[in-house]
Amino acid sequence: MVALCPICGADGIDMVYQGFIRMGRYGDSSDRSFCVPHCLSCDTAWLDEAFFDYSQEHYRKQVDGEASIEAYHRLHDRDQVNALEVVGTGEVRGAVVADIGCGGGSFLDAVKGFASKTLAIEPAAFYHEGLKKKGHCPYPGLEQALETHAGEVDLATCLSVIEHVDDPVTLLGRARQLLKPGGRLVVSTPNRNDWLLQLLPEEYGAFFYRAAHRWYLTGKSLEEIGRRAGFNIAQVRHRHRFGLANMLLWLRDKRPTGHDAVAVPPVLDAAFRGTLDHVGLADYIYAELKSTCS
Repeated sequence: MVALCPICGADGIDMVYQGFIRMGRYGDSSDRSFCVPHCLSCDTAWLDEAFFDYSQEHYRKQVDGEASIEAYHRLHDRDQVNALEVVGTGEVRGAVVADIGCGGGSFLDAVKGFASKTLAIEPAAFYHEGLKKKGHCPYPGLEQALETHAGEVDLATCLSVIEHVDDPVTLLGRARQLLKPGGRLVVSTPNRNDWLLQLLPEEYGAFFYRAAHRWYLTGKSLEEIGRRAGFNIAQVRHRHRFGLANMLLWLRDKRPTGHDAVAVPPVLDAAFRGTLDHVGLADYIYAELKSTCS
């Protein structure tokens, strides 16, 4: 049993999952069982082991199938709808925008026409040439970006990244150093309160818990990490990315079998997504954090 929470140091720990985890894409399951400890105080859950070097092509090939920038766009362009809704474009015009862990740059591509400068912070060097061609300024890490841009950034995003890193508090603390006083950081991550995880704890658990993710967060735990990194918490929102058809197929087949194989009236689908967003049971969390100092 783990003695202390690595985020808040509390000693009240239980286990939220014990079983096989996903090693890459669906179907690539671990050959042994894993435990996922959970802090009763700050609501953080985690894996104790690190499996990937995210700067290497091997990670993208195992998780996404290939490591090209075109493959990244095919998989991630669609995810930018929710990110743009949360970020908004009203405050991006003329701003310096940094995306931390930007991958192939899908979010930066979406805001390039508004922003005055786009900083692409990405450890995978094989994306850098493509990022440069699109007019972004690539850096391999926050340390390198801070050498030139500390205190200059109006908006930073960290989308689907915090769950991968060794130390999320340090990550957000360094991100805060990039920001101007009053600058914003928008962080997103999968929601451990995802309703499907409650409905199908074993079947969906073996899909949800994965080698690529060290941390499993809720709105509460994401707020705790943000505060420990020196931010004020402006807002936490939940967004469900998949429709009712996906939920029905999971309940029927106990595995991912497609999103659109069941015809669902749009008004019903919108009500389903909106309800999960409202009650905090959606599959993704977006937190807006505000910096009070550089």
